[in-house]
Amino acid sequence: MTVQSALKRMSVVIIDDSQRTRSMLATLMRDMGCASVCPFETTKEARIAIEKTLPSVVLCDWEMDDGNGAEFLDFIRCHPKDQIAMLPVIIVTGHGSRDVLIDAMKRGATQFLVKPIVPLELLKKMYFVQKDARKFLRRNGRMIYINPPPKKPVKKPSERLVHQANSKPAPVTAKDADRDVWEL
Repeated sequence: MTVQSALKRMSVVIIDDSQRTRSMLATLMRDMGCASVCPFETTKEARIAIEKTLPSVVLCDWEMDDGNGAEFLDFIRCHPKDQIAMLPVIIVTGHGSRDVLIDAMKRGATQFLVKPIVPLELLKKMYFVQKDARKFLRRNGRMIYINPPPKKPVKKPSERLVHQANSKPAPVTAKDADRDVWEL
């Protein structure tokens, strides 16, 4: 399935208190071919709409006048209906600090997008949402992502020692230096 065909089946809810950002995101989503785009100014309006008709994904601003992305994520991930609690949520923010990213991910954000919005980055996030195969688990009333660690072949202790004795330390590459950076 191509990205284009996946987007054609997606319905998107946009929550942002800035009319300009709402309008721009809605235009981008329509231009990308999304089946349905519903922009909302408040989380309250969006909550009512989501409980009536479940979208494919939500794009939600992190900081708004009537509420914020953290409260919205808590509402979604703690919702008693599993379909709503597992809804993909992309947090959109102009405050892309590491603390905000960590808070959003701990609360259950599916993805994180920093303003100003670059259309290609938005498309990547939408593609990720469409391909995301992570499972959910309800713990203490909250739906959380569970992601099993990747399986790596385990070397026998004797093989590790021989390998270490016969090799020189490899130079640090850019890939190695970025190993602990989250790529969303």
